[in-house]
Amino acid sequence: MPKANKGRGKVKFLPHEVELLADGQLQDVTHQGASCKWLRAKSSDVTESHTLVYRPVGDLECACLVQNGLLPSTQPYQAIIEGAEGREYSEKYLRGHKKVDSKPTTVVEFLVPRPLIERLFEMQHKVEDGVFSMGLGNKAGGGLPLFNESLKDHTTTWRIVLVKRGPKGRSDS
Repeated sequence: MPKANKGRGKVKFLPHEVELLADGQLQDVTHQGASCKWLRAKSSDVTESHTLVYRPVGDLECACLVQNGLLPSTQPYQAIIEGAEGREYSEKYLRGHKKVDSKPTTVVEFLVPRPLIERLFEMQHKVEDGVFSMGLGNKAGGGLPLFNESLKDHTTTWRIVLVKRGPKGRSDS
């Protein structure tokens, strides 16, 4: 077996990532010789009443979501991006094509009622690299309380669809 990670340290997943991998909810899609490990899930299907939005998150934001089922108000913009293009755009943050100071390690998929997305879109949206993003944070549309209420009452569900881990759990390797 090649020693691709020699001197780089062992990749360590967080407990919820280990559980998702063990349950088959995430698949290891890491290519041979990679310095980081990649876990991935296919996107969910949309319905007539719900649509998919995606958000790249760092470990602290993800921990709050995993522990409390809510997004914290720690990010001033907290963009969510709709559809397959939204997932592709969100993944750019983990692949190094886009930069942000929150050091994203995870892409989260939310299955959201269409009326909520329409309302959030009306509150605030902007074009970013050819996709529409909707800001939930206090410097954007301020829709985080509405979004979290939808998470609380389970009309919005979420799951992790992409994880990037480097040596010792870092994503910025």
